[in-house]
Amino acid sequence: MVDASKPQRLRVGVVGLGRLWESRHKPSLLRLRDRFRITALYDQVARRAEIEAAQLGCAASEGLTSLIERPDVDVVYLLSPQWFGLHPAHLACEAGKPVYCAVPLSGDLAELERLAARVEATGGVFMPEFARRCYPATLRLQELLATKLGQPRLVVGHSRLAGFDRYAQPGPTTQVVPVPLSIDPGSYLLDWCAFILRGLPTSIASSRALVLPARGDAPDFESFHAAFPGGATAQISYGRYHREEWGEAVKFLPPAGLQVFAERGAAWLEPPDRIQWWDAEGAHEERLAAEPSVGDVLNEQFHRLVHTGRSLAPTIRDALEIARLVHDLDRSQAAGIVVERGGRPQAPHAPSS
Repeated sequence: MVDASKPQRLRVGVVGLGRLWESRHKPSLLRLRDRFRITALYDQVARRAEIEAAQLGCAASEGLTSLIERPDVDVVYLLSPQWFGLHPAHLACEAGKPVYCAVPLSGDLAELERLAARVEATGGVFMPEFARRCYPATLRLQELLATKLGQPRLVVGHSRLAGFDRYAQPGPTTQVVPVPLSIDPGSYLLDWCAFILRGLPTSIASSRALVLPARGDAPDFESFHAAFPGGATAQISYGRYHREEWGEAVKFLPPAGLQVFAERGAAWLEPPDRIQWWDAEGAHEERLAAEPSVGDVLNEQFHRLVHTGRSLAPTIRDALEIARLVHDLDRSQAAGIVVERGGRPQAPHAPSS
């Protein structure tokens, strides 16, 4: 281990350019120059990687293997799920290089189990990106629960997707890649609830609806109800905007957000940066600063994890538990049942900047 007070620069190889690279990680990695240096890029569109590499003064790799095997690449950032899926993570694991993974991991449980087994067998470092844990509103909620509001007992919320747009603005309402709703945002909302309620569900149930059949047979509205150890519960729904069909009607929908009811008060979050809360003294409203950015918090976590092995960052084991929850959601919907799980405890903590 190295002295955490004297951080070393990690040389970064980036796999998959796209929205998260442009909006979250490139700005952050460039700000954190004392800790990171981008040395190589790979993208399935070779010309895109060449243009970006020329602007950054780094190398554009012709293939995944050549990037991961480069001696000037210490860690691999997997940021966009292109043709290769999780293959770069397997390659990095074989090469003994830590992985930061921003792609959705809940779509193929068997594949994730194989990867987790490999990571754990080799003692590798793998950090999944659960960005909602690091939203300013989430971090402030954690402070309020610890000081003003007390133990959370109920989470009720709704999240809306505006659709998939590779170059959209960052935020919780647009998918990174077009996947089923149970994966994005479902898996990330499951993780957020487990993070806030400090445990894994003891039971979970799901429902789905098709609002516009003309668009296909995939559900465009889903929800889950989860019971947690100690009696806490979460009821979350998520669906798509249909701007073309609904027109002006989308302006009159109630606001999306998350309500948290605790022992001594309640809070309303509009992620990523707004929170209203109520306690015995009355109502309070805060619009939170965006510094440090979500990207900075995530990258600082990863840096500490790589250099010291001590970090509040999520692990591949956390990602595997969430993927199993998504599998249980599918089971619940298919069979029309409540899936009893037994609720293995976990104790996630608020990330530090």
